[in-house]
Amino acid sequence: MSTVLFTVVIPAYNAADTIGRQLDALIHQEDAPPFEVVVADNRSTDGTAEAARRFSDRLDIRVVPAFERQGVNCARNAGIRAARGEVVVLLDADDSARPGVLAAFSDAFTKEPALGIAGGILSTRDPSTYEMERPQRYLPYLPGGIMAIRREVIDAIGGFDESFVGGHDEVDFCWRAQHAGFTISLARGALLDRTDRPTPRSAFRQFRRYGVTYIQLWMKHRDRGIPGSTVRGELQMLRKTLRRVPDLRSHDLPRRLDAAQMIGWNVGRWQGDLRYRALGPR
Repeated sequence: MSTVLFTVVIPAYNAADTIGRQLDALIHQEDAPPFEVVVADNRSTDGTAEAARRFSDRLDIRVVPAFERQGVNCARNAGIRAARGEVVVLLDADDSARPGVLAAFSDAFTKEPALGIAGGILSTRDPSTYEMERPQRYLPYLPGGIMAIRREVIDAIGGFDESFVGGHDEVDFCWRAQHAGFTISLARGALLDRTDRPTPRSAFRQFRRYGVTYIQLWMKHRDRGIPGSTVRGELQMLRKTLRRVPDLRSHDLPRRLDAAQMIGWNVGRWQGDLRYRALGPR
């Protein structure tokens, strides 16, 4: 059997109804390097493993257990431990990779032999102009739902921090990689169709988790000089947040979703401030 160059790791929890879309997208990758697929089943109860194994006649696919704890990072780490490839590609079970994703990642690592991590771009954004974001005005990061990592990076810094639940785990991972001397970059041909939260309630919950882990991220890395917020700044943000509450009753769904995200984000940040007894960055 020839050496597997890439391993696609898909963390999955109760994804029986969605994982087929992502696996079908992998079947239709164009000019892809040799690759295997590892689905890390994170305590699913809906037949996720069986749904994934139905693709075994079309993909080199394995399902591995990720039962130690609930959470995407436990599943990612379980999949990474099982991976045979020189490059690990992380994809989520409810998204869909465009046909050129694996080829774009392969090209990125070929052109930049020193590159440690490559990331993709949401298909709703212009790949020619999009730039990496810098949370807390610090180092850039790449999205964990479409990320390719050289094995040597994982060997050097370890896997994902499983204490992060709900967000900012990929930021922490990218920051640790850069602290260790590795470079990160966008692979502009790697495009992803992402499944967003469909209701204001689910959007609020998602962004509330993002807000909490944003403060957790700051607490973990604040000794590197990342500034926090001020009481005055938080009061200003409180007023802005309260002004968005009426939008939750709007007849315009995008407006309601935007308001739910903004309110959820700030509620989460304030929860994080209380949990860690500190005013984290805005």
